[in-house]
Amino acid sequence: MKAIELLLEFPLIQRRLISYSHTSLGTKRLNDLGFLGVEELKEHLQLVDEMMSLIIRYGALPILNSQILEPYFVKAQKGAALNASEIHDIYSDLQTIGQILSFFKGKAPSYPNLSLIINRLTEAPTLSMAIEKVLAPDLSIKDSASPLLNKLRHQKRSLEQKMLALVNKLTEQYQSVLSDKQAVVRNGHMVLPVLTQEKQRVEGIIHAMSDTGYTTFIEPTPLVMLNNELYVLTQQEIEEIHRILLALTQEILLLESPLLANNDLLALLDVIGAKAQYGNAINGFVGQIKTDRIINLFNARHPLIDQSVVVPNSFYLNEDKRLVIITGPNAGGKTVAMKTVGLLVYMHQCGIPLPTDRPAELSYFDHIYADIGDSQSLMDHLSTFAGHIANLATIVAKVTRLDLVLIDELGTGTDPQEGEALAVAVLRYLAQKQAFVIVSSHFAMLKQLGFSEPGMRNASMRFDEKKLTPTYELVLDTPGRSYGLEMAYRYGLDETIINQAETIMASNQATASKLIDDLQRELDLQREKSLEMANAEQEIKARLNETLMAQEKINQAFETLKADFAIERAKLVAEATRKANEAVAALSNPHLKLHEAIAIKRNLEATDDIEQPPTILEGEPISIGDYAIYEQLGLRGKVISITKKGATIVTNDGKTIKVNLDNLKKTEAPIRSEQTKIRYINRNDTRVPLELNLIGQRVDEALNNLDQYIDSALASNVKRVRIIHGLGTGALRKAVTNYLQGKPYVASFRYGEQGEGGAGATVVFFK
Repeated sequence: MKAIELLLEFPLIQRRLISYSHTSLGTKRLNDLGFLGVEELKEHLQLVDEMMSLIIRYGALPILNSQILEPYFVKAQKGAALNASEIHDIYSDLQTIGQILSFFKGKAPSYPNLSLIINRLTEAPTLSMAIEKVLAPDLSIKDSASPLLNKLRHQKRSLEQKMLALVNKLTEQYQSVLSDKQAVVRNGHMVLPVLTQEKQRVEGIIHAMSDTGYTTFIEPTPLVMLNNELYVLTQQEIEEIHRILLALTQEILLLESPLLANNDLLALLDVIGAKAQYGNAINGFVGQIKTDRIINLFNARHPLIDQSVVVPNSFYLNEDKRLVIITGPNAGGKTVAMKTVGLLVYMHQCGIPLPTDRPAELSYFDHIYADIGDSQSLMDHLSTFAGHIANLATIVAKVTRLDLVLIDELGTGTDPQEGEALAVAVLRYLAQKQAFVIVSSHFAMLKQLGFSEPGMRNASMRFDEKKLTPTYELVLDTPGRSYGLEMAYRYGLDETIINQAETIMASNQATASKLIDDLQRELDLQREKSLEMANAEQEIKARLNETLMAQEKINQAFETLKADFAIERAKLVAEATRKANEAVAALSNPHLKLHEAIAIKRNLEATDDIEQPPTILEGEPISIGDYAIYEQLGLRGKVISITKKGATIVTNDGKTIKVNLDNLKKTEAPIRSEQTKIRYINRNDTRVPLELNLIGQRVDEALNNLDQYIDSALASNVKRVRIIHGLGTGALRKAVTNYLQGKPYVASFRYGEQGEGGAGATVVFFK
C-alpha cells in the first residue's frame, strides 16, 4: 500500500513550508514532519497561532541562517580546534538570539506561549566578544587576536617587502634570460621563469619546469635564505592561529549545553515561524482539537490547488454521522473532496494551519488509511482490482474507531454486482468498527445505505445539468447521479446506443430508483419540518428576548421612580424644616413689626403638615375612601376606585395613579405632625431631574449646563445622577470625564451598564 503521505501529496506541503525556513535543523525537522502527540499538538498549535498573529502585526522573527551545531561539539570534545567557519556558525546563533530578544521586547503579554520559548534563549556576551576579537567579517583571523600573531604578521610583511625588492633587482639582473618579466611563486617559494637553454646562467634551486619544457623555474640563491625565513614565520603563524582557535574552542565548550539548547530553540522557532508564514499565505486558521469525535471543516480548500480557482467545500462528520458516501459524476471532484479532508486532517496533526474560513474542529486520529487511485502493481503481479482488495484487507485488519478511512471508487474493477455487494459489506464492517469513513462510489445500493443505515449519510458533487459540467461543490445528505449517459451524448456517442442504454437502465434500476426517490422525498419532508421547527424556535426566542427587554425597562423605570420619590420627599422635609426654623427665628426677634409677624404667620399657614409614616393595617380589606400604601414604590394616597384589574389612588401631592390591588396595603388616615404642623408646598416646582441630556450640544455649552445641573443636584441632596452624552466622536464623553475627575463632592463615576445607556452615558455618585 502506498504511504499515506504520498497518496495525500503531503511532501508538496513540506516543500512549501521549507521555503520559509532559515535554519538547517528547522529544515531537517520540516522534512521529517509527522503526527504530534495530543498534548504536544495542543501546545504547538497555540504557538503557531500566536506566531501568525505576531507576523501580521510586527513581522517575522529575525532568524538568521543557523547551522546544526551538534557535530561541532562532538569534534571539540575530541580535542580538535573548531575552524573559523564553525566558530562563526556559533557566533551567528548568538547574534540571532540577541536580535530576537530585542525584537520581542515588550510583546510578551500578548504572546504568552511564545514568550515561554523565547525566554529560554540564553545570551553569551563574553563569548560573543571573544569571537569578535578573533574573527574578521571575512572569517580571517584578526592580527589583534594575540600579541604574538600581530608580531609574526608584522615580521612577515617586512620580510615580504624585502623579498619583493630583491626579486625586482634579480628580475632586472637576469632580464635577458627570462621567459617572462614577472617572478612567480612555485611550491611556496618566489622563483624566476628562466629560459631552459639559459638556466646555467642563474645560480639557485630548480623547483619546476613548464609543460612545454620552454621555461625552468629557479629560486635564485640570494632568495633561498629569505624564503626559508618566510617559511618559518608562516609555520609559526599557522601554529599561533591554531592555538588561538583551540583556546576559543575550549571557551565554547564551557557553554556547550546552553549553546546546543539555543540551537534547538532556534530550530523550533523556525519551524513554528515557517508554519505561521505558510498559514498567513493561504489565509488559513489553526485548527482546534476536540475531545468529541468530529470533523468540522468550514469552506475548506485543497491547499495544492490554485487558491484563486479552487472551490471551497464544508465537511461535517460526528459520532452520529461518521460515514459519508459521496456519489456523483466522474471528474466531478469526489476524489479531490476526499483527499482534501485527509490532507487537512494530516496537516492539522502535524501542527500546520489549514485553508478554511474559520478554525476547524477536529478530533485526534491515530491513523489515516486510504485506498485512492490506481493500485495496480506490476512488480507484485496485481491487477487494479487485486491491488484495491490488498489495500482493503490491510485497512479492515487494522482499523479502529480512532482512525480515519478514505476509499475511492469502492468495489470497482470487477463484476458490478459482485463489486456492489462487496462495497456494501465493507461499509457495514467499517460502520461496525465505528471508524470515520469517507467513500466515493457510483453504486445505487450505497446510496440506499446512506439513507437507511445508522451512522451513514449521503453526499454528492453538484453537477450543472444545463451545461453538463461539474461545479465541484459538495452537497451533504443528497445522493448524486453519475450522468454517464448525458456525458456520452455530449461527447458524440451514437444516439441509438444511448437510447437503448436508457431503456436497459430503466428496467434494471426502477425499483432502486423508486426507493431512492421515496427516501429523498422523505428526507426533504423532514428537512422542511426541521426548518419550520427551527424558525418557530427562533420566533419564540425573539419574543422571549422582547419580553425580557420590556421587563428590564419596567425594572429600570421602577428603580428610577423609587429614587425620584425618595428625593422629592427629602426635599420637601428639608425645605419645610428650613422655613419653620426661619419662622421661629423671625418671631423671636424683639424688634419684629406687626405687619412682618402677620406675613410670617400667613406663610406658615400656607404650608401643609408633614405626614408621619402611616400605620399599616395588615390583612384588612381595602374599600373606596380608604388610605393605602404601595410599598414597592413608596406611594401613599386615598383609594378612589376599585376594579378587577386594580385600584386607582390619589397621592398626597394630587397625582392619580393606577396600581395592582394585590400590592396595596390599607393604612390609617394620615396624621399631621404635632411638632411642626408644617408641610412645604413648592409653588415654583424646582425639582431636579435625575438625568441630564447633553447630546447635540457643543462642548463649552454642555460643560456650562453640566456645571449648573451639578450645583442643582447637590443643593437638592441627590446622591446619584446620569449624564447622557452619547458615543459620537467621543468629545462630549471625554469632556464630562475631565470635568468630574478630582471634584471633591464626587464619590465615583462610571459608564452606564446595560439599560443605562452603556458607554453613551456616565453615572455619577455624590458623597
